[in-house]
Amino acid sequence: MPTARLSSVFASSFKSSLRKPRAPVAALAAATERVRARTLSQQDAHHLFDELLSQAAAVPERGLNNFLAALARAPPSSACSDGPGLAIALFNRMSQGAGARVVSPTLCTYSILMDCCCRAGRPDLVVAFFGRLIRLGLRLDVISFNNLLKGLCKAKRSNEALDLLLHRMPELDCAPDVFSYSIVINGCFKEGEVDKACNLFHEMIQLGVQPNVVIYTSIIDALSKCGAMDKAEVVLRQMVDQGIGPDVMTYSSLIHGYSTLGQWKAAVRVFKDMVSVGVRPDAVTLNSFMDSLCKHRRTKEARDIFDSMAAKGHKPNIVSYTIMLNGYVKEGCFDDMTGLINSMLQNGIVPDHHVFNILINAYSKRGLMDEAMHMFEVMKQQGVNPDVVDYLVVMDSLCKMGKMAAAMDKFNQMINQGVSPHIGIYQCLVLGFCSHGDFVKAKELISETINRGIGHQPDVIMYNSLMDGYCLVGKVEEALRVLDAMKSAGLQPDAITYAILLNGYCKIGKIADGLSLFREMSLSGVKPTTIMYSIILDGLFRSGRTVSAKEKFNTMVESGLPVDVRTYNIVLHGLCRNNCTGEAIELFKKLCATNVKINVITFNTMISAMFKTRRIEEA
Repeated sequence: MPTARLSSVFASSFKSSLRKPRAPVAALAAATERVRARTLSQQDAHHLFDELLSQAAAVPERGLNNFLAALARAPPSSACSDGPGLAIALFNRMSQGAGARVVSPTLCTYSILMDCCCRAGRPDLVVAFFGRLIRLGLRLDVISFNNLLKGLCKAKRSNEALDLLLHRMPELDCAPDVFSYSIVINGCFKEGEVDKACNLFHEMIQLGVQPNVVIYTSIIDALSKCGAMDKAEVVLRQMVDQGIGPDVMTYSSLIHGYSTLGQWKAAVRVFKDMVSVGVRPDAVTLNSFMDSLCKHRRTKEARDIFDSMAAKGHKPNIVSYTIMLNGYVKEGCFDDMTGLINSMLQNGIVPDHHVFNILINAYSKRGLMDEAMHMFEVMKQQGVNPDVVDYLVVMDSLCKMGKMAAAMDKFNQMINQGVSPHIGIYQCLVLGFCSHGDFVKAKELISETINRGIGHQPDVIMYNSLMDGYCLVGKVEEALRVLDAMKSAGLQPDAITYAILLNGYCKIGKIADGLSLFREMSLSGVKPTTIMYSIILDGLFRSGRTVSAKEKFNTMVESGLPVDVRTYNIVLHGLCRNNCTGEAIELFKKLCATNVKINVITFNTMISAMFKTRRIEEA
């Protein structure tokens, strides 16, 4: 039978079924099943309610509630993208005009609708539906209050939720349960009110409301995400003392918290504790633990866990492979990386963009451009087309290697493949051409970004790239014209802008102009940085203005800016080259007494100066 005919028969059958005596019950039941099967569209739902509202018979309470509850829990699908929102819209139709005569919403109905508001991202409507409940004189229960608490917390009104929990609910003779406290505690955590959440948790216990494993885990997870691991451990001990056994989610939260903070030894301890009490780690826990180890360059231990996943009943997934690949790349273990990729393909796991980005980036940074290019071909063979990030990684490496023609070839290939370039692509190319003296091409690319609508105007990074290019080849006057153009475009120079220009002046020996720019920068509200002072100090010492350099160094120290080893090396070298070796030695002795990590350049500078001034024993 043709599809159109089937559709016609179904439509007529559906309409005729609504004319039967028990049509509302049957129609709602059928529609509920279609919601669960993800085949009921918004149009179908509105058509159903048109039929229900056209009848004099009352809409059955249970059937309506089941239908709305199904919509509330329905995940987005091609048939209906927003089930909770649709439930609210349908109910609002039925509660107005003729609909009010055939619908008698109950406390359960309003609880479902309040839950829909939270799921649909409309917590403001929760309060409105709760107000309707009160006006109808329906007896309030803890479920209704919990939905209201949920709405207030989602709207970031945890203070109001806390007042409702501690005062209004008891006044209305409704005792909060463990879920009531859980909702408000999580709301406080999400608003950064860690102490308030912890206090409420302890108050809950004092009031005789016993937390369960879910709320304990929720508290531990929230504290771990806040980095409050000491408090999370205290709650874990309380949990165990109460005879409630931590589950895999509890331990995963702690492991993830320690991993995020880089405390891998603590993560290992929690992992061992979990195994020792017989809690079986899941894939999420194992991945989190491997990630912690890889970040601390312990890929061998991470690989042991990776290899043991199958034995524990957990087949490594794409996340597991990605974590291990990142670990191998950080440690430069390219053979292991290649072997893991082969294993991944043999096990039928198709690499995604993230995996290919890791590989392309790894090869590119190592200068292995043939291998990086080969990855593009492998991507296509695996059905994964290179995206703009993949192209950017390769083009950036080519630009840094000075292979601008190859970078432009890759750019044109990207365009031909239908991949739209973003501003980062152009910034990469502009900086590359500027660094290699091709300012004409750099300006062409900037114009292209405007013509393509990618940037209404060049941004600060673009202008800085042009200025840096000019300064690298000693064309500071050209760089200043770019600065004027930048200001005319309404963009304010930043610290990087001034550092580029200061470096340009100092390199061509125009230290006076550099100092003038340094003063102009301070007046414009840009605070000097350690790098800027280092540039100025180097320029002053090179031009023989030792007194001014020492004054500037003292100003830097008094300003509270951090003085790094690079700055100290500039000052020590400058003092030595300007025949102030005695002062350099005194500064060196003071430096040795600080926490600044001295490097080989520092020692070479001082040894050379001591030999030149015949202080052989000290050298």
